[in-house]
Amino acid sequence: MYAPKRVWRRWTRKTNLNKRRYAIASTVAATAITALVQGRGHRVTKVPELPMVVKVDATLEKTKKANELLKALGITEDIEASKKSKNIRAGKGKYRNRRFKIKRGPLVIHNGEEEKLKAFRNMSGVDFCNVNSLSILKLAPGGHLGRFCI
Repeated sequence: MYAPKRVWRRWTRKTNLNKRRYAIASTVAATAITALVQGRGHRVTKVPELPMVVKVDATLEKTKKANELLKALGITEDIEASKKSKNIRAGKGKYRNRRFKIKRGPLVIHNGEEEKLKAFRNMSGVDFCNVNSLSILKLAPGGHLGRFCI
């Protein structure tokens, strides 16, 4: 058909709610298994526990302060690896506003106090999300379980 009025491609598929909940629970559980986290390529040899739980009392408004906190916890190796991995994409995505590819770093999960942790948003490779809006796309990018979570 030359110009159909309806888009024929199914870009998304509906999934049962219980199946989605089971998948999110599985990806959260996978963040605690060291072998899976290292298998994804994260550098977590110096990390005392997985997933890393940190209580931040102070407000981190500057990225420099967030870097100092992560350095004290021994997590900078994973972030540096993410920074160094930035390279130009092959193919036509370059001129479709997807020029660079970058390795995924740690995922910072907060409990709603977003104002305290705004400094993490500007860090290379670090993703930032609320505990109430966790998604499989954030927890298992590329379909690979075991993302390093803070």
